[in-house]
Amino acid sequence: MGRLANKVAVIIGATREGNMGQAIAERFLAEGAQVVVSGRGRDGLDAFAARTGATAIPCDISSRAQIEALAGATIERHGRIDIAVNAAAIGFLAKFEEETEAQIDSMLSIIFKGGLFFMQVMVGAMKQAGGGSIINISSAVADIMSDDHCSYMGAKAALNHMTRFVAYEYGKHAIRANILAPGLTLTPMLGGYNVPGLVEAYAREYPLGRITTVEDIANAALFMASDECFMTGQTFNVTGGLTLRRNPTTEEIMASIAAAGV
Repeated sequence: MGRLANKVAVIIGATREGNMGQAIAERFLAEGAQVVVSGRGRDGLDAFAARTGATAIPCDISSRAQIEALAGATIERHGRIDIAVNAAAIGFLAKFEEETEAQIDSMLSIIFKGGLFFMQVMVGAMKQAGGGSIINISSAVADIMSDDHCSYMGAKAALNHMTRFVAYEYGKHAIRANILAPGLTLTPMLGGYNVPGLVEAYAREYPLGRITTVEDIANAALFMASDECFMTGQTFNVTGGLTLRRNPTTEEIMASIAAAGV
């Protein structure tokens, strides 16, 4: 019997092949969970569901009404929600003085407001189920510096603090809330930024010698979701030790890319 047998998991941010949300969903399915994958892209969700047997329910995390509909549809189909994973993501690079109001609003809409709405709704569902586990995918840069990421860093730090509040407030309902914080990870979100030399620049700062993979994220999420995890309000830094050091600077990244002949 799998470690998540008889558990129902909702994972939002699972629309793109190879991303963290889909990697977590696959791992949960392999461990016996009933999994609902969600996000804004219907095609990606349907393709994943057809391949794995998960249930696909589209949802925009920035809309509380849509999250409520997601929770309602999940409970109607599976009877309960035991695990809720927020892997929704958005990011941009911009010099601090050049960040626009539109960019900042879009970042806060997904990461801050969306994260808050998601936890509000999932806490309500988990109280009915007698407890559960909430996992927010954050980032190492909520705690360590990275060039040209101010709004992203601030939004993720806020998400972390809200998660700790939920852990503090709802432990009495047997609800755990934890933060999973990766370093740079090879996902579709990295996209065109993944050029020769970039990964190497980051890997040099990782004591374990390589950057994070989606499999690393899925492995950590499995423990956090399971009944083995007697932890709440904690940050799981899945970074190969990056938080012991620092991210490379823009100048170091550009030098590494140049050395790679790009």
